[in-house]
Amino acid sequence: MRRTEAFAVAALAAASLATAQLLPRPAPVEAGLALAVAWAGLLLYVPVRAAAGWCWRQVAAAAPREADRRALGLVLVLGVGLLAWGIDWGLVGHSWAADELRPDWVRDVLRKGLSSGWYDKYPWLHYAVLAVPMAGFEAAEQSGLLAAGGASSWAAQLAVMRAVSVAMGLATLVAAFLCAVEIVGARRAALAPLVLLLTPLFVFYGKTANLDVPSLCWFAWAMVAFLRIVRRGRATDYVCLAVASAGAVATKDQAYANLALVAAAVLIVTARRETSRTWWGKLGSALAGRQVLSAAAASALALALFHNVIFNSAGAVAHFKLLATLGDLAIVPGTAAGYAKLAGLTLWLFRWSLGWPFFALAVLGIASAAARPERRWQLWLLVVPLSFYLVFTCVTRYVNDRYLFGGIFVLALFAASACADLLAAVRRQPLPRLVAGGACAYSLLYAASINVAMTLDARHAARKWLAARAGAGSVVALVGGPYQPAVPPPARSVVVDGSVGDLARASADYVVINGRFARRYERARSPEGRTLLKRLEDGSLGYDEAFRYRAPLPAWALLQYEAPMRGDEESSLTNLDKVNPEMVVYARRRP
Repeated sequence: MRRTEAFAVAALAAASLATAQLLPRPAPVEAGLALAVAWAGLLLYVPVRAAAGWCWRQVAAAAPREADRRALGLVLVLGVGLLAWGIDWGLVGHSWAADELRPDWVRDVLRKGLSSGWYDKYPWLHYAVLAVPMAGFEAAEQSGLLAAGGASSWAAQLAVMRAVSVAMGLATLVAAFLCAVEIVGARRAALAPLVLLLTPLFVFYGKTANLDVPSLCWFAWAMVAFLRIVRRGRATDYVCLAVASAGAVATKDQAYANLALVAAAVLIVTARRETSRTWWGKLGSALAGRQVLSAAAASALALALFHNVIFNSAGAVAHFKLLATLGDLAIVPGTAAGYAKLAGLTLWLFRWSLGWPFFALAVLGIASAAARPERRWQLWLLVVPLSFYLVFTCVTRYVNDRYLFGGIFVLALFAASACADLLAAVRRQPLPRLVAGGACAYSLLYAASINVAMTLDARHAARKWLAARAGAGSVVALVGGPYQPAVPPPARSVVVDGSVGDLARASADYVVINGRFARRYERARSPEGRTLLKRLEDGSLGYDEAFRYRAPLPAWALLQYEAPMRGDEESSLTNLDKVNPEMVVYARRRP
């Protein structure tokens, strides 16, 4: 190199160094992420603080005795523990929870200003709720403090979204307490949130970013208003019922089926209070009355607001059009035998969700309400499971445990009523206390089982196994896509669609299979997936089985003895069996 060229290169390097020193340097990843999380927390603080204060004022008004509020506080503390335990399940990489909302979906709504024709198969409301904390991450990325698309950022965003579900789960427990105040009085009211909390379904969905618990939260507060209407009938309760019902439906569309007959029940209850001598006169007076008209107006206004009809009418219309195109869900034929089977599956799912002790107590609570005239008004609550069964289950010929959350909430109230009766009989004999205590102890182990399974999930062990063996340049094929462990760097992962040709093109060193998910290939019409599994098992593709593991659970984890958790295939009735599947890793055969 000539001297002039060397001088020019040196001058250019010095100028570049000086320019680099003047430019703002990107913040460390940890600092940017911490700042984004802090912003998200600050944005959540005001609405959560306001909602919590309002909820506790409702509790103080309904339960003046400090001892009763203290009992609820203990249940909420237990709720924080059970819901926070396992909240990190599947945070790294693709979410393992079926139908869980993803941070990029929420951020897409935020970037479009919550309008601009946005729509999805889910309604708009909870996306808007989650957009509040997600705005902190959006601001951090726009200001250059946080790199977009990082794995740590993704995990933090999903964790914040799950924390919103935890907060709404706790609000649901408070609503269950207020419902129980109307049924059993404030002294025993803490039994209702305790029963609801000690169900695996609530513990699982109360810590994921699915829409089920947020929708249940709105529904629970609608039930508070509904019970107050049945007992007293104040105009404000009608408005609260309308707004909370609109919130439930605008969070998850299936909630309409829980509330369809509730509207008819409210109309009947209101008509019975009218002074007209004829039933049609009573009905007409109720329809024209201030309570019903105010509820109708509040419902229409809340639905328009919660679906963002004013600023995103095109998106709201597109959402409902999309719902009309969804495929057939039927799992039984449209025959008498099929409907009988559907009814049996529904009852079984209620038993599975509550566990044997609480299910038996719920039946006892319903029988007690039917047998005692002063309690028969409580049977109005049964319009919820009846409504869902008639309006949704029989129409679609499909049933799933999380779709029954409204009925589970109602049965939890009846189980709490039966528990209260048992505790009231303590002075006469000790056996009732033992029955109630045994039911709660059994259910605590039953509910905590799902947390143990999430903590010990076999995908954690599969990831550690790959981290120890798949080095730089290694390619790991994930067969089936979702519900797979995140492949640790420096190895590279590739998703295989389930065919031999796709696996050959991937030229993978390791093949990872979720054993329970892979059973889908055996039921599929296309034979490619079955061929791939068979040839991996017999070694004809040049791979040998190197790792097979499903985490053993402690003997006290009672949920593991249920049929969906024991089977090798996925159940169409629940998603809880997607926790802790058997993982299999095949390694390429070396010469």
